[in-house]
This record gives sequence, C-alpha cells and structure tokens, in this order.
Amino acid sequence: MLRVAFVDQTGDDAGGAEESLTLLLRNLPADIDPLVLLFHDGAYAQRLRALGLRTAILPVGTAISNSTREHPRVAGALGVPGAALQLARRLRRERIDAVHTNTLKAHVVGASAARLAGIPCVVHLRDILEGSARLALRIVAAACSRERIAISQAVARAYALPRTEVVPNPLDLGAASALPARAQARALLNLPQGVPLLGMIGRINRWKGHDRFLRAAAAVLRETAAHFAIVGAPLFRDADFVAELHTLVQDLRIAAHVTFLPWMADPRPAYAALDVLCNCSTREPFGRSSLEAAAARVPTICFDDGGTAELIVDGESGLVVPAGDEDALAHAMLAFARDERLRCAAGLAAQALLPRYDARSHAGSVAAILRRAAA
Repeated sequence: MLRVAFVDQTGDDAGGAEESLTLLLRNLPADIDPLVLLFHDGAYAQRLRALGLRTAILPVGTAISNSTREHPRVAGALGVPGAALQLARRLRRERIDAVHTNTLKAHVVGASAARLAGIPCVVHLRDILEGSARLALRIVAAACSRERIAISQAVARAYALPRTEVVPNPLDLGAASALPARAQARALLNLPQGVPLLGMIGRINRWKGHDRFLRAAAAVLRETAAHFAIVGAPLFRDADFVAELHTLVQDLRIAAHVTFLPWMADPRPAYAALDVLCNCSTREPFGRSSLEAAAARVPTICFDDGGTAELIVDGESGLVVPAGDEDALAHAMLAFARDERLRCAAGLAAQALLPRYDARSHAGSVAAILRRAAA
C-alpha cells in the first residue's frame, strides 16, 4: 500500500483544480492510500469527508493565505519555511511515502515540506504563470519534486522542466452526460427559447476574458438574433469585475440580450441550455468547461494560445481563433449562431472525443507516476 499525501491550498471554494483532484481521489487504484491535507477548512473539505476521504487541515497563517499571484506579499514568502516545517513533521508522523501537490501555494509549501522530510514529491502543474512567479515555481518544482504532471502541452511548455508528463484533466463521463433537455434547462434558468444561446461558464476573473465575450456579442447582434449568458462568480479574486461587466453591457446597449446567472454547484443545466460555449481566456491552462460542454453536445470557441485549443479539433468539434483577436472571435460566434446544423455537427464531434478524458484512466496514469516517484 502506497501512502500518499494530497496537498491543496483551499478547503472552501472549489475551482477546476479541486474538481479534478476530487475525481482523482474518487478513482484511485486500491493500492493508493490517500490523506488529503488542506490549508483551510470549509465546504470543499466537508465534501471530501462526505466521500469518505481522510481529510486534515494544516493552517498556514494569514500571511500566506492573503498572498496571491497578482499581489505577492513579502510576509507570505517569509511564512513559507515555518509552514513547510510544520507540514514536514506531519508527513513524517503519518509515514507518507509520496506527496502530491495540487495548487500554487500547495506546490511551494508542500513540495518544500516533502524535501525537508526526505519524501518524494510529484507537482501537478495546473496554471500558466508569468514573470517572477513562473520562475519561482519552476525553481521550487525543479528542486523539490521528483516528477511533474502537466495538464496540457501548453502548461508543460510554460515550465520546460524534465520528467514532466502531460496527463489531461479528467471528466466523470456518466455524471456529466446526465442532463435535462435543452428546453427544460432554459425554462429552469429563465433563458429564452428558440434563439441561439452562447455563453461562458465558471469563474469570473479578468484573465478569463468576459469583457471580450461581451464586445464580440455586441458585434454578433448587429448581424443576427442571439442571446448570451455569463454563468459563475468571481472566486478567489476580481470581485469588482462583475460590476464592470454589467456596466459594459449597458454601454454596449445589449442588456436585453445578456443574462447573468450565479455560480452553480451543479452547472449541468447551464451546459444543457447552451448552443455554444465560449472560452475567451488569456493562456487558459486547460479549459475544463469545454469537456463539460462536450458532454452536452455543445461545441467550444477558444483562442489558440492555451490548453483549451488542445481539446478541440478546429473546424470539427469547435473553432479556434487567434489569441486576443476579438474580430475573429465575433466571426466564429456569428458562424455558429447562424448555422444550427454546423453547431450540432460540431457538438456531436466534441462528444465523440470525451472517452480519452475518462476519470478512471486519468487516475491510473497519475497513480503510475506516484509509484514511479516513490520507487
């Protein structure tokens, strides 16, 4: 039995990294004995416990908690040695054989702790950082981990570290495909029937490009009838961005054609309601929402500078446009809005690609890397 500590920085709000970790933990082979270590308690921690997973909280202090990638704080960096030493003691006490780190702060604290404890570590790279933040993470990962996992080729290229294996994020194919009918989903969410619906689903953060989506929507509406939805909330950062988006909708005079919906713990009705998913992010590391949309036979439009483009066969299961090109984005949105047969064919093609992201196969691949690192 291989005792593995899975370290994540949050115990409350669950983003894509936590959803992928949950699927991994639920599908681990029987020879992996997991212990989940979180820096905070909350709804996500309770969810893991409800699944029968042994979950413990390792408080790291407010200095680390309040330091973010956009606003790194010296106090946060100064708090890392103490937090790593505390975690290293816990790892030795639990007789851990390997450590898996899942998020940015978990990489810094968890990988350092594993190094202190003399325990092999696998860093699961899920973000594309810039500048000094990327350099710092690269140094920590190189010095403190034995193996690396990247969720896309784009993420692997960003860090260019040896012993990095690309393992795409997983999807629970059965659960993701259990969907209401489109008309039923739209009625449930108070969205209009009989008109093409294009949307964005997930976190509302500036780098996600919701403002680009709205400007492109305004261009589409000058040519054809359509409706647009933004589903989600500003998790982790950018709380003021939502107000800016509402102001932009008014300035563009498209308020009658845009619906804002809150964060949905179960977003499947939102995917079922859509005709087209739009990913307008800058250098999206993966694009989990595109897989969830594909389960609803919904194609994706995305930029070509991130991991989402790796999930799409351009012109078949979706459309890929040059990064940041809002005119090209609007043109792609218009093409789908005008042609029901085109978007239906693309949705079927997207759904056909899903077996490669099966959660059980993903867990098997990660487990093999953990075994190799521990050996």
